[in-house]
Amino acid sequence: MKTRLLVCFLFICLAIVSCQKANDVSKIPQITLTYFGSFSGTDSIIVNVDTALMEFSFTDGDADLGNDPTGSQKDIYIKDARYDTFTGYFFPSIDRSIENPKKGMQGTCDFFFTPDILKSRTDTNHVLNGDTTHFEFYIVDRAGHQSNHQVTRTIIMRP
Repeated sequence: MKTRLLVCFLFICLAIVSCQKANDVSKIPQITLTYFGSFSGTDSIIVNVDTALMEFSFTDGDADLGNDPTGSQKDIYIKDARYDTFTGYFFPSIDRSIENPKKGMQGTCDFFFTPDILKSRTDTNHVLNGDTTHFEFYIVDRAGHQSNHQVTRTIIMRP
């Protein structure tokens, strides 16, 4: 009788352990652009005055997003379509207590393009008539995994 109970108990324990869902989310971060435009919701911004907002959702299977702001590795890389290089920025502070490599991490990030980032080209035509551009961006986790790239819609920058 005791052997039967022990076998039943072990079978139940095995069933419970095997039913626990494993984290099947990729360790490589994934992003999806959810909004890009002026902070006020209009189709254009006034150069040196307005702020634009880029909102994106993210998932990371091993929950290792967010680098040390005193370090050299950045989290968000953005390229203005008018130029050839990506510029790195830090994520807002992420509370390390919510990191759980077994469950992964997901959330939403709001990145604000302040007037010092959104600049019109300086030639006469663009200064007088405005400028247009779009941005390509991706994120990088602490392990160095680079996410997929996303591209924003075009934004109009008016003088």
